[in-house]
Amino acid sequence: MFGSGIFLIETNGWAHSMHPLTAFYSGQGTDHRGRSFNSILAFPDTELEICHDYIQWLFPLHEPSPYNPEAPVVTDEVIADFRHNAELQSRMHQALQRMLTFLGMVMRESPQGFELVLPTDICDRHWLVPENHNFRRISRMLASLKLMGLDTQAHALWQGLQVLALRCEGKITPATLTYWRLAAMRFDDSM
Repeated sequence: MFGSGIFLIETNGWAHSMHPLTAFYSGQGTDHRGRSFNSILAFPDTELEICHDYIQWLFPLHEPSPYNPEAPVVTDEVIADFRHNAELQSRMHQALQRMLTFLGMVMRESPQGFELVLPTDICDRHWLVPENHNFRRISRMLASLKLMGLDTQAHALWQGLQVLALRCEGKITPATLTYWRLAAMRFDDSM
């Protein structure tokens, strides 16, 4: 890393700078604790639950995180990198799939794009209690997916979360649903 959090990457004898988020997602950098993208995705579910400083790297936003001031924020350059690089988008989709697995759900491709699949026992998951911290993680995931150009996945996640709220009545407050809706609509009014 160099100076203001910019990575210097050497390729074919040439050094060029890369934003820490792009370096992290492309496998050429690590987070503030030296963890790679792949090592975070390999965390067991217990680690994903108790650790609170990785989500800002997997699903970055424009604003600094009050929970992890070490995490970099998204710039216009990073957004452009993600929106125009299929490999970065694929890796963000992998991060989404890992977090959904942790939460007990899965996203699969369908003829319409993607759909969130909820198992029959989803309402019994440990995190489905009002005001659980994973609700904030989901808000971050929705907003970051939209910001980085994974609109189809964000839309499918939002649609599935609405089904989840109906199926698990009383476990997700109207306020949480509003936060999720706003996160899903944050960078686009089409939802």
